[in-house]
Amino acid sequence: MFSYALRIRPRLSEWRGWFPLAILLAAMASVFALGGDRGYFYRGDVHGEASVRTLAIAELLSPAHGFRLARSVWRDEDGGFEYDPYSRFPIGGYALIKLATLPFGSDLAAKLLAARVLMMAMFCGAALFAYLAVVQVAGGRWAALAAVSLAFSGLYALHYADAVFNEGVMDLFGAALAFHGMVEFARGGRFRQLALKTCAALLLGWHVYALILPFAVLGFVGEAAAAARRAASSDGGAIAAARAAGGAFVRSRYVALSGGAILFGGALLAFNLAGEFSAYDGNKALSKLPTVRSMTDRFGHTGTYIGADGTEWDGFLRQQFYRVGVMSAPYAVVRAVGGDFRIPEFAPPLAPTLWGAAATGAALAGLAAFRGRYLIPMASIILFGFCWALPMRYNTYYPLHAHEGIPYIGVALVLFSAALIAVRRALGGRIGGAAVAGTGALAALVFALSVLLAGQTGRDADQAEREKTMFADFNAIADIIEGKRVLLVSSPPEWGDDRGFRRHPPYYYLSGSYWRTAYGCANVTPGAADFAISRHRHEDLDLLTPENRVAFLYGAPNPLELCRAERRLLESSEPAARSEFDVYFQANANALRYLKAPCAPEDYEAPFFVYAYPENANDLPDEFRDSGFQGFSPAIFDEVKVFDGACLMTLYLPYDPIPYYPISAIETGQYISGGGRVWEVAITPPPSAARVALYEKIYQATASGEPAARAGFDLYLDGDALTYLKEPCSEDDTRGRFFLSVHPSDLDDLPAERREIGHESLNFDFAPPAGVIFNGKCMITRQLPSYAIERIQTGQDAPGGARLWSADVSTDD
Repeated sequence: MFSYALRIRPRLSEWRGWFPLAILLAAMASVFALGGDRGYFYRGDVHGEASVRTLAIAELLSPAHGFRLARSVWRDEDGGFEYDPYSRFPIGGYALIKLATLPFGSDLAAKLLAARVLMMAMFCGAALFAYLAVVQVAGGRWAALAAVSLAFSGLYALHYADAVFNEGVMDLFGAALAFHGMVEFARGGRFRQLALKTCAALLLGWHVYALILPFAVLGFVGEAAAAARRAASSDGGAIAAARAAGGAFVRSRYVALSGGAILFGGALLAFNLAGEFSAYDGNKALSKLPTVRSMTDRFGHTGTYIGADGTEWDGFLRQQFYRVGVMSAPYAVVRAVGGDFRIPEFAPPLAPTLWGAAATGAALAGLAAFRGRYLIPMASIILFGFCWALPMRYNTYYPLHAHEGIPYIGVALVLFSAALIAVRRALGGRIGGAAVAGTGALAALVFALSVLLAGQTGRDADQAEREKTMFADFNAIADIIEGKRVLLVSSPPEWGDDRGFRRHPPYYYLSGSYWRTAYGCANVTPGAADFAISRHRHEDLDLLTPENRVAFLYGAPNPLELCRAERRLLESSEPAARSEFDVYFQANANALRYLKAPCAPEDYEAPFFVYAYPENANDLPDEFRDSGFQGFSPAIFDEVKVFDGACLMTLYLPYDPIPYYPISAIETGQYISGGGRVWEVAITPPPSAARVALYEKIYQATASGEPAARAGFDLYLDGDALTYLKEPCSEDDTRGRFFLSVHPSDLDDLPAERREIGHESLNFDFAPPAGVIFNGKCMITRQLPSYAIERIQTGQDAPGGARLWSADVSTDD
């Protein structure tokens, strides 16, 4: 028995040593809580636009297409392929997604889930490699557990943990892999391992260059300086020192690493460019290829910066320190103290910005804890985010992508590692070890709570249901169009809540098909396509998917016929308002549609405006709550169709970057630049389903009592409020002005100018939001004066002035 115990004790000791790693892996597993029942494609640009594009490129990656990176494919009349290339990132990430989704056939929803699981596995893998690196640097597994758990609790990391996108988790995994290689190289000179891990990281994305740059520069400078000092100390003089530095350059493995990374990355880029060049049949100059254009834009060929407050270095640095602040504060802690480190970065809040600056300074000061072989890897991981962000300052188009804050995870990693080393050294012995171990366990809990809090987003059930509908519709479409050509005439509004995303979902939903967009209502060459897809249902056309709900497939591929059917469908109903354009409001799509016939280009050249008033002002973004409405001026149309001398434009409300909310009133029209309106109208949309349910509840509760009077409306008196109810009821019953005369018990309660008359007039029109029409019922409540009332006279006059009905309402108060 005793000898058996001796044999097992080392094993128990070994397992105790790895226990912090087990806790880390358990905490990392909680990241799957992010994948709750919600609409994935409705969670922002990266989860929407970028993810559908990435999934489509991975879906099309195959030998049949020469492993080109393309968003869509079209088969021409001769049977050849035409491509829409997109080669911004290396092929490795797309290949992994392809392998993960391959077993699921044409099931779009299952493929999305598989890709998300892959991304979350990469997130956990990034944390694991960071942990294995910090174990060596911090000298303890509990310290590594604490540092990694806290660093990976930042909002950016959690928000994008399941985003199927190269510049998110894939690049984070690649950076963590390379960072671990750097630590192993510093610890034992394992250069081959470092080189292999760097190449693997480059297969996933370009971010690793921002980590290699400071590592190679700092490492070579250190080697060259040491060689020069040795030569100078041997009385070799300045020339000998320079020669020694040159020799260090030739022999430097840091230089070899950076040179090899440039060559390997260059080969990956050349592969992408070759694919783009062949996709255009060699008819596009190298400088005009999409990848080259993207590079020149990203590195600022115009030198224009469009950052916060229109400033340059000031705004740029504030944004970067804000990002550091977000990544250096566990999200559970932020929420616990009532903070809100939001993702948007225009005019970043002061508190997280100051914290980010302080965290950067503290991390740099904490490098003193890593003097020796680990100093260069730790300094490099701090500089990782800044080196990547610097070119963004000159990005021609948009340098403020929130996901660019993920690389600042290095600042948090160094900050917390240095802090824990300082705690252990200050307390010493068992007390210091116990303090660090307790911090590690607490940090794992903080990570798990941060994951759960970051996963709490609104409207999940609604978004998930809409997404399921889209998957079901397009799975039905895919069964019919396999191997055929299809024209996309217009995009279903349910494909996304923001205008930018609505242009992109076809890339994924139709990624296994040959398709292209039919812009506007242009005719197509007969036989050019086999099918057409529209967001509009037309029973009078060759509808092939009658069971679908939001995306419809037609056997007639001529877009003009579909657009004519759209016009017929609109004109069969009454517009919400008439002016220069007939304006229709479609509640099911939350869309405004403008129709004019005849119509010329000058009719829609003047900019349009839309002011949307929500049912609940709290649904508005903070910057619009004071005004009570959200303005879109100029309004940018999602669809513009000109055909048969008519104009048909569509605008979905509200759009990017605002989430959907129910609207109670709309003002729209056209204006003249410089001032003045061409025309304007007001529209009252029907109430939302939730609002109708509330109205119904109020109506039934009120009608359950005995009315104070019955006339054209049933009148209910409740305290200081008089409610008018009518069923059945339509808009015709509410036309004409309502009169309301209140007679007080004491004339002295009246305003002086009304005492001689003896009553107070509170006449009103039946108008929203006070007056509502729903489910064949009408309801309006009017507040009465707070003084004692003897009698109430009320009724309704016709628009022409004739009395429709009147009633006396008596009260004991």
